[in-house]
Amino acid sequence: MSEIDWQALAYKLGYITKTESGHTESGGTKNARAALTDILGEELLRGAVDFYVSGRRGAETARSVLWLLQPPCAMERCHEIFRSSKDEVERSEAINLLKVVADKRVLSWVPEYLADHNLGVQAWGIGIVDQLAWSGNAEPEQCMPLIKVALEHSNERVRETAQFVMEYLRERAEKEHEIPVLS
Repeated sequence: MSEIDWQALAYKLGYITKTESGHTESGGTKNARAALTDILGEELLRGAVDFYVSGRRGAETARSVLWLLQPPCAMERCHEIFRSSKDEVERSEAINLLKVVADKRVLSWVPEYLADHNLGVQAWGIGIVDQLAWSGNAEPEQCMPLIKVALEHSNERVRETAQFVMEYLRERAEKEHEIPVLS
């Protein structure tokens, strides 16, 4: 492909809407991510997940691209690798990557990661909650049930991260409720 049909892509993704007086267009970072994801394609992005978990040279570049785009197919592929791989390092690295490509839909998978026998999977599992809370991509109410479970976890690293996230959310809530003093 030497040229992108931007108009067709915008229509396909729903970014151009016909109105009585013509049309409206929407843009922004979220739309750009979706457009790039569409251009690259699901097969290539799922392959980038596989490349990252393989640990080969260039893996961090693949991770960075996936982090920027955060395509749903990458979330799904990470979860598939976690469930199907016999290689414990791959399973752990898949959840490590999931930490940065996840959105709040992944919160329902976190109990499975916390219950896994792999200590890395457990640690990266609570790391998902940390990342979603920090980025604001999940509300504190969505994170707290998982944090409470993690605070009682047998893995010290999981407990420490849960404590850190809880403190962060508490401090953020306090700052949000502060009233600025006008001089």
